[in-house]
Amino acid sequence: MIEHLTLAAQVPTGLIAGFAAGLVHFSTLHRNVRLLAFGSASKALAMQLARMGLMLVVLFVLAKLGPWTLLCGALGVLVARSVVLRLARVVTP
Repeated sequence: MIEHLTLAAQVPTGLIAGFAAGLVHFSTLHRNVRLLAFGSASKALAMQLARMGLMLVVLFVLAKLGPWTLLCGALGVLVARSVVLRLARVVTP
């Protein structure tokens, strides 16, 4: 059984794990779209299932660690989304 963390440990754990999962999730989104549009649909579907599965597992584990861990993890995902979008705007004119 996973024990709840203290509040001081929940916040950084959630932020770091959510940010890392969000970076992976949103960074692979571009590759997934290119596979779907120009490549193999089966590879695109497999990649989409892997992306969603990873996010599901990370958020489930964060929920088991405590409510603040889950909320901070969701915030980390949103921050990672804005970082990846900002980097994508810089790359594509």
